[in-house]
Parts: sequence; structure tokens; C-alpha cells
Amino acid sequence: MSRVRPVIPINEVLVDSLKLVQDRQLLAGAMPLKGFQRLRDSLLGTEGSLDYRVQGAVDGQQRPMLNVHIRGIVQLQCQRCLEALDYTIGIDAAVRLVAPEALDSECSDDPDEPDCVAASAAFDVAEFLEDEVLLALPAYPRHLAGQCVGVAGEAADIAGGQITAFSALQTLKPKLKQSKE
Repeated sequence: MSRVRPVIPINEVLVDSLKLVQDRQLLAGAMPLKGFQRLRDSLLGTEGSLDYRVQGAVDGQQRPMLNVHIRGIVQLQCQRCLEALDYTIGIDAAVRLVAPEALDSECSDDPDEPDCVAASAAFDVAEFLEDEVLLALPAYPRHLAGQCVGVAGEAADIAGGQITAFSALQTLKPKLKQSKE
């Protein structure tokens, strides 16, 4: 049986992660983007929120797990045209809880195995979810080809994604002709 515990404000919530698993509790709600210090540094705007669900569970080997689902849209800066880029967050992950002293020995680099986090009686859910979102962000966010805006975007589209001095000048040439007419 799972119990839904809406967590508001999540930034102030510490839970016992193993009790969450033992009781199969479900934490669900919306996280305002303004509440995440580290994530804010990666965003163009902090309006909006991310919906989350964290549920305690066990895997087939009866090891404690957290099933994590995060959904929403964040606004990043396109590295090609430097304009706003709406990026969809869609995280579905299973994370294994292990004793803090066994973190190094219990966890594997095997991509087929779930990631591990240290179990704690004072598990910071907000920090954990922020970590998951930060790991899901692209290192160099860019619009899809042809979707960039402005002179830099036009130059990138002309040069096949690479902005060069000549491709930027090429986009300005037609505009110069129009202004002379």
C-alpha cells in the first residue's frame, strides 16, 4: 500500500529514505524552479515548476530503491544563437539506496545497473531531485538545425551549424542590400 505525501515546500524536506522504501511511500508534487540554487545557474528563466514523483520500492533482489519521475520544461540558452531554448525534462529513473560506508563497494559502473545514492535518515529530497535534473541537462544546449533565430542563428544554419565570420557576413549582405533600396 502506498501513501501519497505531497511535499510543499520541498526545499525544506528531509525524509528517512529507508522508511520511504519500507512503507512504499510516494512523494509527489511540483517543485518551483526558483527554489533550486544550482539549477538556477543553468537556466535563462526560473518561471514555472517541475512535477515529480518519488516512490520507495525494492528490486527483484529485495534491495531498497527509489523510483523517480520528473517532468517539466526549463528554459536554457542555445549555444548556437544565444536565444532562449525550451528544453523538456523527462526523467524516469530507478536509484538504489546503499549504506553510506558501502557506497564505493556496492555501486557498479555497469550501465545496466541502477545508480546508487547513500541511504539516510535525513535524506534531502530536493537536493536529490535537483541532482537528477542537472545530470539530465545537455552540456551544450542547441536548437535543432534551422530553428535558431537572429543573425547568429542564420549564420549557423548557412554554415551547417558552424558559425564562421564569413557565414555571419553572408547573412548580413541581403539585409544591407534591402536597407539601401
